[in-house]
Amino acid sequence: MYLKRLEIIGFKSFGERIGLDFVPGVTAVVGPNGSGKSNITDAIRWVLGEQSAKTLRGGKMEDVIFSGSDSRKALNFAEVTLILDNSDGRVPLDFSEISVTRRVFRSGDSEYQINRQDCRLRDIVDLFMDSGLGKEAFSVISQGRVDEILNSKPEDRRAIFEEAAGVLKYKQRRRKAEHKLFETEDNLNRVLDILHELDGRLEPLRIQASAAKDYLAMSGELDEIGAALLSYDIRENEKQLADVRKQLEEATGLEHAAAEEAGRHESELGRLRAEAEKLAATLDGLHNALAEAGANVEKWEGRKQVLAERKTHAERQLERLRDDLAETEQTAGRLRQRKEQAEREATIRKKALREARSEIRRLQEVMDRPLDETARRIDELKSAYIELLNEEAAVKNELKHLTQQLEYQSESAQRNRARAGEARAEWEEASAALAGAEQELAGMKERLSSVRSDEAELAASREQTAAELNGKQEQLYKAYSLLEKLKGRREALLSMEAEFAGFHTGVREVLRAAESNRLDGIEGAVASLVAVKKEFAGAAETALGAAAQNIVTITEADARQAIGYLKKSRKGRATFLPLSVMKPRRVDPSSLSRASSHEDFIGTGDTVVTAEEKYMPIVQNLLGNVLISRTLKGANEIGKMIGHRYRVVTLDGDVVNAGGSMTGGGVDRGNPIFMRKAELGQVTADAVRLEKSIGNAEKVIASLKQQLTAQSENLDRVREEREALTEKEVAIVGRVAELKAAERRLADRLAMFGDEESGTTVLTTGIRGRIREAESRQAALKEELGRASGEIEEMTGLYEEGRTERDRMNNRLGDLKQESAVLAEQLAQAEAASAAVEEELAALLAREERLREEMEWTAGGDAGSSPEEAENELQTWKEKKASLEKELSLTLSLRESLQQDIASAEARFRRAAEKKAVHSTTVREAELRAGRITYELGSLRSSLEEDYGIDELPDAGIGFPENLAPEEARKKVRLLKQSIEELGPVNTASIEEFDAVSERHAFLTDQRNDLLEAKETLESAIDEMDTEVTERFSSTFHAVSRQFGIVFKELFGGGRTELVLTNPEDMLRTGIDIVACPPGKKLQNLSLLSGGERALTAIALLFAILKVRPVPFCVLDEVEAALDEANVLRYSDYLKKFSSETQFIVITHRKGTMEGADVLYGITMQESGISKPVSVRLTESSEVEYEEPVPSVGAGPKGAGI
Repeated sequence: MYLKRLEIIGFKSFGERIGLDFVPGVTAVVGPNGSGKSNITDAIRWVLGEQSAKTLRGGKMEDVIFSGSDSRKALNFAEVTLILDNSDGRVPLDFSEISVTRRVFRSGDSEYQINRQDCRLRDIVDLFMDSGLGKEAFSVISQGRVDEILNSKPEDRRAIFEEAAGVLKYKQRRRKAEHKLFETEDNLNRVLDILHELDGRLEPLRIQASAAKDYLAMSGELDEIGAALLSYDIRENEKQLADVRKQLEEATGLEHAAAEEAGRHESELGRLRAEAEKLAATLDGLHNALAEAGANVEKWEGRKQVLAERKTHAERQLERLRDDLAETEQTAGRLRQRKEQAEREATIRKKALREARSEIRRLQEVMDRPLDETARRIDELKSAYIELLNEEAAVKNELKHLTQQLEYQSESAQRNRARAGEARAEWEEASAALAGAEQELAGMKERLSSVRSDEAELAASREQTAAELNGKQEQLYKAYSLLEKLKGRREALLSMEAEFAGFHTGVREVLRAAESNRLDGIEGAVASLVAVKKEFAGAAETALGAAAQNIVTITEADARQAIGYLKKSRKGRATFLPLSVMKPRRVDPSSLSRASSHEDFIGTGDTVVTAEEKYMPIVQNLLGNVLISRTLKGANEIGKMIGHRYRVVTLDGDVVNAGGSMTGGGVDRGNPIFMRKAELGQVTADAVRLEKSIGNAEKVIASLKQQLTAQSENLDRVREEREALTEKEVAIVGRVAELKAAERRLADRLAMFGDEESGTTVLTTGIRGRIREAESRQAALKEELGRASGEIEEMTGLYEEGRTERDRMNNRLGDLKQESAVLAEQLAQAEAASAAVEEELAALLAREERLREEMEWTAGGDAGSSPEEAENELQTWKEKKASLEKELSLTLSLRESLQQDIASAEARFRRAAEKKAVHSTTVREAELRAGRITYELGSLRSSLEEDYGIDELPDAGIGFPENLAPEEARKKVRLLKQSIEELGPVNTASIEEFDAVSERHAFLTDQRNDLLEAKETLESAIDEMDTEVTERFSSTFHAVSRQFGIVFKELFGGGRTELVLTNPEDMLRTGIDIVACPPGKKLQNLSLLSGGERALTAIALLFAILKVRPVPFCVLDEVEAALDEANVLRYSDYLKKFSSETQFIVITHRKGTMEGADVLYGITMQESGISKPVSVRLTESSEVEYEEPVPSVGAGPKGAGI
């Protein structure tokens, strides 16, 4: 097999259709840089199935379409056709010639063809899978493949050997198997989740179903006995009510006679008590008046005595106060004289003290000021003198130091000039090396930035896809779980419908018999014939009660037939409603009108359910006389409005019965039977919608998984490229950093040397100037020291004279201070005496004021009350008291007589009242008994109708089953109720639901076992593929290693090489290192060879791989670009030799390769942006000449056209 022809139109720079014919051997495609010759390689790679636009040197696949030029319009598609000679049958198709076409449009659509027949890309890939061709095979080798060998890490280099080993199809199959394993595990987890859920439901359902069966059995028996007991109790209560009403009539007559007699006695008693109340009021008035008179007598006797004593005391007190006041006025006069004298003395002392203190201040100012100034001036002169001495010494030291420093700077300048010359030479060398390294780093950073940008975009896209996939999967799992619940519930509901679940035994048997055509005229149970909105379900269930299980028949004969069937089979009891005789029952219009006015009233019971028209008489019979209220409070109020004549049922199922009794509470029995059909329809619709949603979600998830796999592969490839570039960048950055540091150090040294030299010059000049200044300053300081010494002597003499004058003034100052102290003490004494007199005078004046006030009060006295007036008032009150005591005695005698009359009247009334009370008690007891019996009868009849659907008892009543006595029946009911109560809440639907869940559990268990088996099979297949990959890789590695040694020697003319596994223990992941020993050198790693040696070693490895895994043809795109001329000739000679086994198409610009080619093609861009084939001639001097384009492109000998 070989490549016969390549046809291109609209691909990259080929703006018009071209055709290139090839022959076995070596064909070279040459052309100037930028002419588009490498686009030939991209075209072959693309038609063989390459999907990466980046590999094709583009951003997206549409970039391969010709985009136009200055003179040509852009094309809307690109097409490449590859024609192969298959005469050896290498490709498994019954054709000697095979054409493969690939076409892409700007819309993004693609087309693929094999022999002009449409196909898929997968078909092309599969066609070339084992032929040595394909995008992953070694049919196209570019300079990038050589770089991949040279620069890859050992683990990345392994990919080249995997391609050669032909294990890609196994890796693809392994990925598919892993994908299937993932899906299997995913499905298994879903099944296990559902099984786990069912396991949690199964045991509780089994317990519920067992309890439900027990409940239904006991409930049926309880209904049968309960109805009979209610019938018996109703008849017994009716008899008791008749007896009680007769007793009530007799007792009422006796009560009326006793009430009349008690009324007469009560009137007489009332009259006597009224007279007694008037007399009591008179007595109260007399008692109050007598108490007031006694109190006034005592008051005036005491006041008379007090007034006599107070008069005597006031006369004595007034005389004493007059004496005290006169003495106080004399003392106040004396104190005022003493105060005036003390104030005069204090004024004199204050004036003398001020004069003395003023003289002291004047003397101190005169004495201190001149002498202090002189002393301060002497201190200043001495300090200045000392400073001048210090400055003179400092100048001497400075002169000495500057002289030494001048000598040192001269020596340092000579050393610095020598070191600066050496540093400059080193800096120039480092700068040149740094410029080269920075240029290399800039290129690497640009390339790495592009790769990182691609990686970030791919990672973000992958994370977004993964997050979306996780969210969709979580939603799908929830949907699966919900669907299983819906299916389970639907199956349970269907089973319950088919089995008539929830109906009593007798009802269920009749319905089954009708379904199997054993009974005629059975329309169905009431619960199955009516429909109720969910909001009215509770009210309808309560209103219907046991009547929901009544069976509707067409005629009475049909009902009798069904009853006969139950008696004969002994399978329970049932109530039948013949359509031919059942009549509607209504609430009377006046009651309905009153109830309608209440805000909680909804309507009558027959308005909240729906049924077929023919069944409406049944609905109206059962519910037409039942009222519906929103709340229980509203039901109570509606009941009162209609006189409790009808039942009122609330939406919550509470009941206000006819007569006023109330029934309420709640037991969870699940949905009513008549709601089951509605639930079944809703569950079925929900399941259909959910299955459709799950189907859509599974498609989306499958698409997302494919997208995630592709993104992961692209991301891994980009990350590997980024890691390799990062390693290179780190190395270059390290080298640049070292060179920059060296350059900075050298530049710093140069700058330092320059600064030091400049500084030395400036410093030397400065030192000389400072020496001259110091010498001048030293002379000036000597003159200043002389002047300062003379001034100090002069100021010292003046200071001694001042000290003598100051001693004289000190003596005068002491005398004045002593005189000032005496005057201050005298002033304080005078002021203290004045203050004491002031205080004493204020106290006397206050005492004088008090005495005057007391005299005024004593002289005034109590002029309004004299002892004589008090004696007259006392006699008046004594006479009034005696008169009141006489009147009180007469009134007390009258009261005693009236009390005796009242006691007699009370005795007569009490006897009459007791007699009436006895008869009233008899009447009340009879009424209570009649009320209780009436209430009990109402409750019993309501219970009979609500619980058993019987609104009228037959004349003979309902008999007890098995001839039970009433007491035995009651005991049996108590035991049954206790047993049912012990069962707790019962779900009758759990029987069918348990059967459905059990069946579902068994089915899923089988599925789980199948999935576990499939998982084991897939894991086994993956292990087998790993084994196959290991064996193929190992054999290919050793075969390539042998051929590598042979080819290496041929290309290098000697030497040896070796392929080394980095981890021989793990053949699935081990990397591969290359060590080589060119002639004349020692064995070393590939990275340590020169650039040309490394490139030729890589080419040798590629040729060795081609030896082990031959390909029909191989495109080499400038793989020898890095070789020198001598190695190019070796490469060309080996290529010529190897071409007997493989056809080579070589893209090159090296003369040595051209000379070794059998055929030459030229590609030029004589028209801007358009690549065209041209005639090529190789001159005798090995120069390439490009001639005019030819209309037809074909193959020919070198130098003979093309």
